[in-house]
Amino acid sequence: MVSRAANITDKCFVVVSVRSPAKALVMLLRPFAALCLLAISPSLATARTWYVNNLGGSDALTGYTEVADGTNGPFGTIAKALCAAGPGDRVELAGTPVPYYEMIRLSGPRHQGFADKPFTIVGNGAIIDGTVATEFGGWEPQGGAVFALRPRRLTFQQLFSSGQPLTRVAIDSTSEIDPLLEPGQWALVDNRMWFKVEGDKLPQDYDLRHCGLQTGVTLYNVKHVRIENLVVQGFHTDGINAHELVRDCELVGVECRANGRSGLSVGGVSRVKATGSYFYDNGAVQVRVEQQGKLALTDCEVDEKVAPQFSTDGGELVVDGKAIVAPKLR
Repeated sequence: MVSRAANITDKCFVVVSVRSPAKALVMLLRPFAALCLLAISPSLATARTWYVNNLGGSDALTGYTEVADGTNGPFGTIAKALCAAGPGDRVELAGTPVPYYEMIRLSGPRHQGFADKPFTIVGNGAIIDGTVATEFGGWEPQGGAVFALRPRRLTFQQLFSSGQPLTRVAIDSTSEIDPLLEPGQWALVDNRMWFKVEGDKLPQDYDLRHCGLQTGVTLYNVKHVRIENLVVQGFHTDGINAHELVRDCELVGVECRANGRSGLSVGGVSRVKATGSYFYDNGAVQVRVEQQGKLALTDCEVDEKVAPQFSTDGGELVVDGKAIVAPKLR
């Protein structure tokens, strides 16, 4: 039993009754045991789940619950959840039919986890989308059924209609556009995007969107991160980019499609593993590794109908246990 505490020479001493020494010893050791437990697994004291729903949520709510009830309920944006989240937390997205038109940026201590509890983003099939709608009058008639648009970002592009990527045709000259393009197809020529419509339709009849946001998921200086069951599409550069100093990052069941440059890019000294994921319809290459980055793909599908499967410029790429060296992306 603890009887009193005395402060002597700025140090705190606990005076214990000698009547129950065993009980007193337990009470004295209890705080130290708790500290030891936290030292072994600090994730036990910090982890929490934040909920996001872009249809039924609001950034004015707490983010504590999946369903809105008074002031409690899901956030409306991923950005708000990432502002609230801390080490080892879990951000759970509602897989709504409407894409989340925003980027995910994970950087620094707040967005990393622990060896036994990673910082986790659970997509539940949600789509994050980097496309933007064309301003009214942006598509200019070029004669016949062909229209042209000069987007703000030109280096890499994709064109979507009603949320689905359209077929791009490789064309070198503007004189080839009309004879080579089929209705519903597009090309990137002479610093413009060219699109051919059907019959008497206009571009606004197709709900056209093109790449506007830079990168879907950017990871920088984080460790112990897991991203699962998330679709990433329509970003100007990469779907997911492990830029630098990324350690123990795991991608599980992600789908990176129709991004301007690549679906997944690993660079710097980053270390990434992807399992059961799908990379397809990305503009320049599906998966790229550069500098001293290391990437291991296991049971992943990497398509090559639109662009090459892999690009390596240094670093290490291992696919199902086999080392891969591929031509550098130009």
